[in-house]
Amino acid sequence: MRRWRWLGAALAAGLVVLGCHKDDTAAATVALRSAVAAKPPPRGVPAAHWRVVRTIYADRAAAPLWLDGDRPSDRARELVQALCHADAQGLRPRDYDLAALERALAAAEAKDHGPAALAELDLRLTALFVDYGGDLLAGRLDPRAVDSGWYIKDRRRSVDSTLRVAAQAPTFAKMLTPLAPGRRDYADLVDWLARYRRIAEAGGWPAIPGKGPIRPGDRGPRVAALRARLAATGDLDSAAVTAGAAPYDRTLAAAVARFRARHGLGAEGAAGGIVDAATLAALDVPAESRVRQIELNLERLRWLPHDFGPRYVLVNIPDYQLHAYDGGKEVLTMRVIVGKQYENATPVFADTMSYVVFHPRWNVPRSIVANEIIPKMQADVRWAAEHGYEIVDPKRDTVVDPGSIDWKGVDTATFAFGVRQKPGPDNSLGRIKFMFPNSFDIYLHDTPAKQLFDRRERDFSHGCVRVEEPERLAQYVFAGDPAWSAGKIHAALVEDTATVQAKVPQRLPVYLVYLTAFSRNGTLEFRDDPYGADRRALARLGRVEADTATRSRCARLLERLKR
Repeated sequence: MRRWRWLGAALAAGLVVLGCHKDDTAAATVALRSAVAAKPPPRGVPAAHWRVVRTIYADRAAAPLWLDGDRPSDRARELVQALCHADAQGLRPRDYDLAALERALAAAEAKDHGPAALAELDLRLTALFVDYGGDLLAGRLDPRAVDSGWYIKDRRRSVDSTLRVAAQAPTFAKMLTPLAPGRRDYADLVDWLARYRRIAEAGGWPAIPGKGPIRPGDRGPRVAALRARLAATGDLDSAAVTAGAAPYDRTLAAAVARFRARHGLGAEGAAGGIVDAATLAALDVPAESRVRQIELNLERLRWLPHDFGPRYVLVNIPDYQLHAYDGGKEVLTMRVIVGKQYENATPVFADTMSYVVFHPRWNVPRSIVANEIIPKMQADVRWAAEHGYEIVDPKRDTVVDPGSIDWKGVDTATFAFGVRQKPGPDNSLGRIKFMFPNSFDIYLHDTPAKQLFDRRERDFSHGCVRVEEPERLAQYVFAGDPAWSAGKIHAALVEDTATVQAKVPQRLPVYLVYLTAFSRNGTLEFRDDPYGADRRALARLGRVEADTATRSRCARLLERLKR
């Protein structure tokens, strides 16, 4: 837990003892000016925090930020309310040193208090604002320390400057405006967190007894439990929760379809509307677990840029979906295939699409050459030619006769040749690839294996993202470019066979993200955790809700601040 037990030392370092002063604010300003003059950070204060606290006061000529005369202002009470209810944002109230604030408030309320006590109270409130604001801006945890596959640049580098600007706002509400993510999906997820917490606090939802599928027309306690379970999360109107004798009817089937769609199971349901094992497993996840999942994904949203821009492409890895936006509105969505878990997992990062290649060659990565291509060539030297692959001498950029290589004696670690696949209908990249050059050599591309898009879990690639409708994506990418009309794109893909590289008319941000709970158009959705990232991150995140001691301290603080 972070501590802010430091202001006594800072004040003692240079504070001039003042007697009673008619203008408490002016006297507190003098005390604050002396306190923040100390260059080394006080004990227990990270240097970065001390720098921004001092800068905030320098911007206001050391005038108090949270005082109204000799009393805490309404803004101070609003800050404490935000700290005490930080769990509403998925943050932990106990992370903030409210015990030290309570002591400072008591000292400032004492009959014989002086400017030093007021200055200390104001400084503690500012330090708490910096702590809380930094968490809202960039999250409690460093994403790189939580998830080894997360490479999107977070906003930690800009925290100090953003907090400095926020502190100059005239009201506390406006101070918060630039801090928490302003996107609708974040605000919606905060609302859903509150709703699911209420469900969990009320005892959660009923478990569905027994085993085996539930079929349309079935009756009995399992169907009654299914109705109650779906009503708890709003998938079924509570008025439709009937006695146990009611059968599994069309109304219940529609609710099951809504639930399945929200959990990535497909709205169409299992064959004939059967509630299958996958649906039952999702129904039986405890409410408390869903609360934890929402809290974690609020943290992930804080790790992402607050503004993706008006036009961008977003791929959510656990959702196996691509979404394209224009003017801030979704204009295109399609299924995708992502990397396999572990060594082929698709990383979380962002970059900018700059060009597209029609009918690309595929330069096979060395890991795939070593693990897949060489063993196939050792079994049959004709394999490369039969599947459209060429063996290349990289020094001369010339094609080598596979028969001239002693495949049986090849050392995969020192293999001196490259392998590439020629353009064609069987090329692993399909007819087009969308390039946003990056250190991972990851890109979006077509694929000849169209049948894989019908699978619910689509983690089959070596890390790149295969897109279901490459022609529609190309039309989006080249929208407004007369050189690449829809007709020309179609001709380049279907009628032509030449490899052509085309520059994207307007550089396009691409975000590959990892969210297992999110709000889409106001609807809460959950996804499985294909890379096991939730389990690792939840262990670091810990429980969020305020403990009994913190709740009691908050109640005391807020009651005193009413006066």
